[in-house]
Amino acid sequence: MKKLCYTLIGDIMIKYIDETILKTVLDSNDKLILVFAKGINCGVCHAVEARINQTYPSKHNKLDIYYLTVEENPKFRGEHLIFTFPTILLFDGKKEIHRESRIIDFNKLDRIISNYY
Repeated sequence: MKKLCYTLIGDIMIKYIDETILKTVLDSNDKLILVFAKGINCGVCHAVEARINQTYPSKHNKLDIYYLTVEENPKFRGEHLIFTFPTILLFDGKKEIHRESRIIDFNKLDRIISNYY
């Protein structure tokens, strides 16, 4: 199943993808990419997703943000060793450069992204 879904919240474009599309994005991209892996019924995931949507598109406009539901993408979950969620993965092209799970330190994440640019 190849699935790419866009949602517009205000002027923010939210990209929900599946593992096949994400692999293509990672293989063909040399930008910094944030992948937010979340659970369908995860309350913390919804709060973290809201924070990302409110903060990161305007604060880090060169950052590409993609959302992935782990229950619907077990191959990605296995390949990237996602054992809990929410999990944030930062990729520089194909290379994973940062990972945070469960409790997200947004200050640390901001520093890493800011240092990249």
